[in-house]
Amino acid sequence: MLSRPFLVLFGAVLVASMGISMVSPILPVYAEDLGATGIWIGLTFSVFAITQTLVSPFAGRWSDRYGRKPFIIIGLLCYFIAAFGYLTADSFLQVLAFRAFSGCGTSLIFAVGQAYIGDIVPRGHEGRVFGVFSVADITGFGIGPVLSGILRDVFGFDSVFVGMAALMGSSALLVFLLLPPTRSEQRGAVDNAGSAIAGMAIALRHRVVVSVVFLMALTSLSYGSVFAFLAVFLEEMDVSATATGVAFGAQFVAGALAQPLLGRIADRVDRRYMLLAGLGGCAICLGGIGLAPNYPVVLALMLTLGVANASTYVAGAAIQIVAGRRAGMGTVIGLGAAGDGAGIIVGGVAAGAFAGWLGTQAAFFFGACALGTGVALLAWLLRPLAPSEVNASAPEEAALSAG
Repeated sequence: MLSRPFLVLFGAVLVASMGISMVSPILPVYAEDLGATGIWIGLTFSVFAITQTLVSPFAGRWSDRYGRKPFIIIGLLCYFIAAFGYLTADSFLQVLAFRAFSGCGTSLIFAVGQAYIGDIVPRGHEGRVFGVFSVADITGFGIGPVLSGILRDVFGFDSVFVGMAALMGSSALLVFLLLPPTRSEQRGAVDNAGSAIAGMAIALRHRVVVSVVFLMALTSLSYGSVFAFLAVFLEEMDVSATATGVAFGAQFVAGALAQPLLGRIADRVDRRYMLLAGLGGCAICLGGIGLAPNYPVVLALMLTLGVANASTYVAGAAIQIVAGRRAGMGTVIGLGAAGDGAGIIVGGVAAGAFAGWLGTQAAFFFGACALGTGVALLAWLLRPLAPSEVNASAPEEAALSAG
């Protein structure tokens, strides 16, 4: 597992996640200072997901055909450019534009990077490998908000964007110099005939792939609700920027600590039960945040949310890899990333609408209700699948079920 590609991507994703998450907590507040209100604040967080949703399926499919490494580097450079865009913005519309551009980077870094790891993970070890690998982005996302809060309190907003640019640039250099190309890149192209759209259409005929896309949308919906409005909610409690960063980071730190163990569990149990239990836990935590009377309660709920999200992630990632071996690794993960983007869009925009109508707390109640409904729908989608379609303990997986 601790091969050179694994270690290089682990380091690159850790640094990149720190850079990305540094700006996520402050963008809604930054946009509000520039005149954004209501839905516009929600869009400040979630607009990147529009481009992510559009680009991810094509990025995954193209990386199946032309290799992973070039797309990962381009994605890191997209965020490098966006950092300087935030730094020079003088209106919230410019912030929205660069946030949308950064969605291209999200598609390329995480979807294609996960596909690279999926290429090299041994069968039957999907959960434990991704349980360890995902510690990189969870830890990065946990450290980033804390670092952002400290920089903002000490040096001001601009220092956060400079820090983001430095982290993204160093991560791109790390990948360029040290990440070996995949075997397909060494050959020049993957033998994967057909257009990107045709390949995606074939993959979506399978119920397990549809389930993965829906799962990613549900998981990210909780992020859309929390990240778009948690900073605003805590500012209403007169919480400092550093304490706000700690609250954001708590979710990711808890997830990072729990993920390796949860990954091993995902290789031993029916992964469907882990998914449903994790999503249910997320729904309860979101509703609790909306009712939280003070900062310590919010912090405790964010820690619990991190563990619930980690349970969902490791099981879902393992199922993606099983499906990707049949329908194209990059294609399946790219479609999942598109679902992730769609969930962030719905979560951010709908939460913004409810917050503007009923107050900030309503954003979290919306997320809780939407996740609760989604758990029932996902259970229906997963129910007919054979255990071999979500667990890869056998040498060869069974064929995917048609929808």
